[in-house]
Amino acid sequence: MGELRSSCPYAKGSAEKTEAPVQGTDDESGRVCWNGQTLGLDDLGNLTPRARSITLGVLGDHDAGKTTMLVGAYLALLRGERLAAARFAGSRTLGAWEALASWSRFSDATQRASFPPHTSIGAGRGPGLLHLALRGGDDTFRDVLVTDAPGEWFARWAITEGAAQAEGARWVVDHADVLVVVLDSKRLSGNERGAARGAARSLIERLGDHLRGRPALVVWTKADHQPPDGIRRQLNESVARHLPGASWAETTTKHPQTLAAAISTAITLGWDAPHAAAPTLAASGEDPFLFYRGAYGR
Repeated sequence: MGELRSSCPYAKGSAEKTEAPVQGTDDESGRVCWNGQTLGLDDLGNLTPRARSITLGVLGDHDAGKTTMLVGAYLALLRGERLAAARFAGSRTLGAWEALASWSRFSDATQRASFPPHTSIGAGRGPGLLHLALRGGDDTFRDVLVTDAPGEWFARWAITEGAAQAEGARWVVDHADVLVVVLDSKRLSGNERGAARGAARSLIERLGDHLRGRPALVVWTKADHQPPDGIRRQLNESVARHLPGASWAETTTKHPQTLAAAISTAITLGWDAPHAAAPTLAASGEDPFLFYRGAYGR
């Protein structure tokens, strides 16, 4: 028992046969079209054809807690939790996720856990895209792309829509399937609450001109701080006027589950978004070959 087939004297051709040499993997054939860092706009062509994708456009002022909210969702997946009732099925930006999540870990006794660093305004003219692949309970598959852009872009876009420095913000607003507006409760309740209220209203009003019927989620981050009732009421009214039907969420790092819950809500809003309308082409001309337009031409 356990002898090799080649040692059997009755095995035909056992002496003549030799194993084929193993072909090594050269550098070119072993390469993939991603490197684990944030995806650029040119990388989307290699990703979007494989499955239906959802792009979450996260908008808000600088240091409002946008990146912290994304990290909270990623850490929830690492704990085996689900987002929008869907389980983790891969990522092409694991290196970028880990670079952000490393700030919240106690991996070094000399360095305390902290919040992710501010997204640099010099990070390029297009937003960095973080990727998650999720599989739902009914085996549906989605590629989720989340923008991680500096808040200064949106501040400039809210004031001057066509500003050269707002090119990245325009891309986010034009291409997002779900628009996530982040309101900084701490700043709205602090000494700069007047300026923060004005900036938030400008962003909401500008975004209302570009909503185009897409779902929107408004998130009160740092919800352990409470803005004055007057400011909260004014922003609620502004959202109702310019972003009708928007959903709401609150997050705080004191309750990390709220971070993942907000992203789950955003993904749910885009999971079953309607497909584009089927094209209709009317028959024209006298050539019989051009009369038939398939099922859409009826």
